[in-house]
Amino acid sequence: MPESSKPLIYLLNLENTVQDVLSAKKFNVHSKKMNGYKRYNFTYNLALQIPYRNEIPLDIHEAEVVVIDTTSKNYFIPSPNNGFGFYYKDTPYLVDLLPMDVMFASQNIFSTNRKQLLIFFASEYTSATYRAVSDGQLGQTIEADSLWIPHSQFSVINRAGRRIHISQGEFEKEIKTCLGKYLAEASYSLVIRRFVNDNVLAVDDSNEPVSVLRRIGEKYVMVLPDIKNKDEFLCELFSKVLPEHKDLGSLFPENDNFSWTHDFSYISIEERNKILAIEEELKSHEEKLASLKEEYESVHNKEENVKLRNILKETDDELVFSVAWFFDYLGFQNIETPDDEVVVDEGDVFEEDLRVITDEMTLLFEVKGIGGTSTDANCAQISKIVNRRRKADRTKLYHGVYIVNHQRYKAPKERERIPFNERQIEDAEIANRGMTFTYELFHVYHMIEAGILTKEAVREAFKQEGLINFRESLCSLTFNHCYKKPIVYSLIMEQQEGIVMTRNDKIAIQDNEEHWHLLTIEGLQIDSVDYEEVSNGTIGIKVDRLVPGARDFYLVKA
Repeated sequence: MPESSKPLIYLLNLENTVQDVLSAKKFNVHSKKMNGYKRYNFTYNLALQIPYRNEIPLDIHEAEVVVIDTTSKNYFIPSPNNGFGFYYKDTPYLVDLLPMDVMFASQNIFSTNRKQLLIFFASEYTSATYRAVSDGQLGQTIEADSLWIPHSQFSVINRAGRRIHISQGEFEKEIKTCLGKYLAEASYSLVIRRFVNDNVLAVDDSNEPVSVLRRIGEKYVMVLPDIKNKDEFLCELFSKVLPEHKDLGSLFPENDNFSWTHDFSYISIEERNKILAIEEELKSHEEKLASLKEEYESVHNKEENVKLRNILKETDDELVFSVAWFFDYLGFQNIETPDDEVVVDEGDVFEEDLRVITDEMTLLFEVKGIGGTSTDANCAQISKIVNRRRKADRTKLYHGVYIVNHQRYKAPKERERIPFNERQIEDAEIANRGMTFTYELFHVYHMIEAGILTKEAVREAFKQEGLINFRESLCSLTFNHCYKKPIVYSLIMEQQEGIVMTRNDKIAIQDNEEHWHLLTIEGLQIDSVDYEEVSNGTIGIKVDRLVPGARDFYLVKA
């Protein structure tokens, strides 16, 4: 089914069987999940912040039909903690994000003047108040409910039952006839206070509306009870009823009633051949796409990629295990996780998170994943552990290192570049301890893979004091200009004792997507004069290739 086929139908929060049935009838239908609820232990004065993300399609305003089931399920869509969410001063018993999803979808739908049909299966009705928070800053208070629409809110009463009757009258007769076939096992959870222009489709025993069709400008909103066989009902409604509707028929220009017009018996041989060619091309495309997706999943789930993602987002054990994997990758031997040996009932206390025993010394690591940046106490904790180890065994040399995954709810590029202040770094130098952060370890891994750093040099760097400089062996270069035709970077090199650039060396480049590249030097010039080696100045460096988005430049000695 081409993506442009009409009607475009979005199913939000419905069972997969509904999409299967409609797809079999050649409808251009797509299904998406919605957020639901989660339960918590109510705690007074204990703040709760919940990251928020939804899967509402950004092109939902282009859909002819949107169907929403208001059943709130015990499920939140996983969020990357991009800084936006909702804040609660006291941890509540329950947080329901479905009304927020409904509000987001409705705002998008009502953002245009296009004719659209919005259908609610009102299996439940919930309302909620949210306090927005973005990057730690509190925002506005938002009120939403599971039937939220702008400017023309439904006024409802929570009342449940199963006795549903089709409303009397000739208006919307075809829709009501279709609906009536599916009421035997239907139920309602609310009654609706009628607006003047509401067409009531069904009522309860007290003649109160439980299903209505409301027109708001060019938008049509249909509220239905909870129907058991939603797939069969929607299939009949979309195939036989709405295509003939005086107002909504234009939303269904390609319906099953005229599917025979595509039968090979009623078209030319030229049309037939083009249809077959299109089908063959689509089949080939789908097979290629499926193969690429399999390849991506295989790469995505490689251990190194999983662990590298974890060191950027995790905390507690998952973070510790991922850093331990990184140490193993570096070639460290004798990596221990002391917490595994702790028996709290016997009075044991948690000490360092990781221990690496080398011939020269024992490295002790405190590993933390936090939402902000480190306090002085966080930074200093590893020194206390080192001092206790030294006191227990004076014959061994211990060195402590603090590793933090800071501001982990933010994308790494949006975090503080160096998550320690000058005082914390100075204190670490005085106390002879090292400190670094997981985003730097992420870069170090890729610099090793690119041939820019060696594992041995990185292992040695962990013995440094203060802020660990894994790039100590590199000479930083300043960008001046890029000449595309001769493939030359003009870079400025400051005089450094004992450092010269030769044609045997390499140029390391980091691009604007944080990827690393190692380039071969093919020639060196200063003021159009060739040199075999240079030590300073504005240097024209001919390389084997240019890197799009090149940002940071380093000299890598051979």
